[in-house]
Amino acid sequence: MKKNLKILLTKENTARLFWLLMISLSFLQSCNKKKYRWEPGISAPKYYPVGDIRVSFGNAGNGSTINIDPGWGETYGSVVGEKWKNVPREVLIHYASCAENYTYEGKVLLPQEKIRDLFNEYNLDDEDNLGHLVVGMASGGWIRVWFQALDQKANEYVNIEVVKAKLNGSYDNTANERYKVKNFENWGKYYTYWQNHGIPYEAWANNEKVYDMYFDFNKPNKREIEFSYTTQDGTFEQGIGIWKKFHKKLPVEMELGWRGKSKEIFYCSKVIIPKGFKNLVKQKSLETIIFRLEIENDDVHANLYLVSKGIKEKILRFRNVQPTEKEKKDNEYAYATEVEYFIP
Repeated sequence: MKKNLKILLTKENTARLFWLLMISLSFLQSCNKKKYRWEPGISAPKYYPVGDIRVSFGNAGNGSTINIDPGWGETYGSVVGEKWKNVPREVLIHYASCAENYTYEGKVLLPQEKIRDLFNEYNLDDEDNLGHLVVGMASGGWIRVWFQALDQKANEYVNIEVVKAKLNGSYDNTANERYKVKNFENWGKYYTYWQNHGIPYEAWANNEKVYDMYFDFNKPNKREIEFSYTTQDGTFEQGIGIWKKFHKKLPVEMELGWRGKSKEIFYCSKVIIPKGFKNLVKQKSLETIIFRLEIENDDVHANLYLVSKGIKEKILRFRNVQPTEKEKKDNEYAYATEVEYFIP
């Protein structure tokens, strides 16, 4: 054994081992320095706009001087610059929360290995696949960073959270005096939404639960129902009422539109989902949510149901209205004024 050990530890073998080690280290470093095709993005919750945005990953950045609220997780705007970049170590963030008149600023460390694994898994070293690291900024200083890319096998985009954080903030005395005052004159639709739903800090502190969700709208009414909805954390969803499974969060309000039997008149308005709906879902221990809409014979009244275990439970009944020309132009519709709730 001693003789063999001496043979192994000759100068020549030691030199070979040294160079093998150097090559291995060099290979690992080259892997760590590998560049990928990605861009930085910014996001904010629907109806909770943020402004004066400055986001820097060190090797890439994004920002906006105007207020934005595309929807929680939805990317706003575009950037121009070098697409091939290293995996960032941290992100510096500054923004103003309009609902609070607070400014938040700080640094968030990023999980490099997790991000690198995602970049490799979704093939971001491919010329045809561009990814994003999107910084979501919410009231209360709550931050999310999502990885977004095309899943080429499933042919759909993924939105994967890579880090959650909370930044320190302070009241912004420099803000325009007009916008410090929260009223309908200054804030319009935002003020109305805040009056109905408040500022849901807990929705950003704790990620909202997602459910297998179906919208049984078209078939019962033999017509196409257009709808959109907002969740508590400001995620914005929209679509057509076909029977299809979605993996989504619960709505806090819906916008529903349809054409009358003659197809000449369009009706559209918003309805608030009762706060007790979430508790009802918890009590029933539901993992699958089925919404069913049934329009009455007069073409304007409709009933929204929760269907579970084959049983329909009425959530609300409302009267839809013809939107004004301004509402149609702005694509912003009024709340229904005639609503009857069957859940507290």
